[in-house]
Amino acid sequence: MTMGRLLLIWRLVARDLRRRPGEAVMFLLTVTAATASLTLGMATDNAVVAGYMKTREATAGPDITAITTATDPSALAGRIADAPGVDTVADPVPGFSTTVHANGQTENTAVEGRERTASTVDRPLVTSGTWVRSGGAVIERGFAQALGVHVGDRVTIGERDYPVVGTAISAATAVYPWGNWAEGPGPSDGGGRIWLTTDDARAAAGDESLLYLLNIKLSDPDATPTGANTVLTDDLWGQDWVNTHPWQTFVDGDTRLLSFARPTLVIGGGLLAAASLVTLASLAAVRAPRDRRRAGLFKAVGATPRTVAAMLLAQYLLLTVVATAVGVTVGCLTAPALADPSAGLVNTAGPPTTGIVAAASVLALLVTLVGTLGPVLRTVRSSTVDTLTDPAHLTAYRPRLTAMTAYLPTPLLIGVRLIARRPGRAALSAVGTAATTVMVTAVLTFRVSLEADTALGTSAVQEIRNAVTGQVMLGVTVALVALSVLNTVFVSWSTAVQARRALAVTRALGATPGQVVAALCTAQLLPAVGAIAVGIPIGIGLFALFSAVVVTPPGSWLAAAAPAVLLAVAALTALPAWLHTRSPAGRALNAEPV
Repeated sequence: MTMGRLLLIWRLVARDLRRRPGEAVMFLLTVTAATASLTLGMATDNAVVAGYMKTREATAGPDITAITTATDPSALAGRIADAPGVDTVADPVPGFSTTVHANGQTENTAVEGRERTASTVDRPLVTSGTWVRSGGAVIERGFAQALGVHVGDRVTIGERDYPVVGTAISAATAVYPWGNWAEGPGPSDGGGRIWLTTDDARAAAGDESLLYLLNIKLSDPDATPTGANTVLTDDLWGQDWVNTHPWQTFVDGDTRLLSFARPTLVIGGGLLAAASLVTLASLAAVRAPRDRRRAGLFKAVGATPRTVAAMLLAQYLLLTVVATAVGVTVGCLTAPALADPSAGLVNTAGPPTTGIVAAASVLALLVTLVGTLGPVLRTVRSSTVDTLTDPAHLTAYRPRLTAMTAYLPTPLLIGVRLIARRPGRAALSAVGTAATTVMVTAVLTFRVSLEADTALGTSAVQEIRNAVTGQVMLGVTVALVALSVLNTVFVSWSTAVQARRALAVTRALGATPGQVVAALCTAQLLPAVGAIAVGIPIGIGLFALFSAVVVTPPGSWLAAAAPAVLLAVAALTALPAWLHTRSPAGRALNAEPV
């Protein structure tokens, strides 16, 4: 294609965007919503890793931590320091596991003693207040958030009260609720992490036995957990109990908090993509008369079908590129906040991976082409004379449909025949309603299952995971509902625009404006009934795929949700239908293509 043709296409696209910015904004919003949800779902794992690595860098985090009950931890630290492949071993950190009381809550926690001077390995980053001082406590930031305490509040550790002098983050353990490293041999109940001075920690422990945390740096910090185990062999431990944790295990623990949020976002991205198809197909249908006339004019002056197709697709593809870039950017910027639900890491937005960009681009391109390619190809293949004169199109004669609908009430008769004229439009409308129904049903199932799970007792891990999942599901549902509202209004308007002449003839033959409005509502409600019937079991099934506890919502909830969706569809359809019937029928019959 020559530079002159490219310049012409660009000018036409720019002119179209200036004249009809609303259509461009609608396109951008729908495609951006789908790509942002997909990107967010795929980027959370990367965001967890990026957040942990930034925290590790800022705090001189260890490559391996070793927890021991040894009575002489210094001797053990010396043997580890002399092992090949070990670069640095920090001084042993004494600690013990106890409970902390604050704001009416009681939580397990590790209490460790630290000096005021910085350690060679694991230097917690103070995020508010100051570092430890005599008589004061510093609480891990995520744990402080869970307890609802801030600098200046007081907490009770054992029998002693301590003012909170600061909050900090560290990479030597996983985030809350996996920060309690001092529970010793046996099963772990999890918990938080609190720092005191070494003297205060020993005093708070009283007669309780201390454990020691050894923070170790390796010569090869990127060694795999298996490789780290070859460096720290069992013969170094002697008779002492020692438990080691490579830094990779902390990342795995942090990632497990998002185990249910990721599939919710990815599936939500797919549902938003399905809803976007409806919007784009309706947009293409509204633009079709203008595009046909423009294509006819270009063909009349010698443009080839390939040039015409490029001209019609250029605007869609340009907006697709912009929407993909915006969606990926929004997803990557949002991912750090989602990836650190317990506030225990440094939140940093990282660049998207090649896989994320490729997946978002493919999704956006598929949505755009599926929604717009059909009308474009039909326009390109039509003859120049037909596109310029816009002759009436004969409808297919369906004797069986005529016989079945002959005795139906007028609104139902017209509505069924509108569906029969454009079954593809009805199918797309059903897809959009089904996507919303699936997500609404999944949210209802989540709420009921959460109540049942809570009644059995939940851990801090489950509470954080449920909170994140609830926020994600609510966000995706709100986006889907908003897009479905837009779809319903726009599909109803595009249906009325495409059938304006047929409906004008119907009105000329005696149908009232009210019957036409009811017919247009019927054309949307009949596909919606089937969509709801399919969407409810799919929503419950999708939730069951990723949840260990599944409780079906009460029948009364589902029975109320289904009519609510139908009522919303009817109300949203009635407004554009009523606006369409305000113009006289004669004007629609004499109207020229726009």
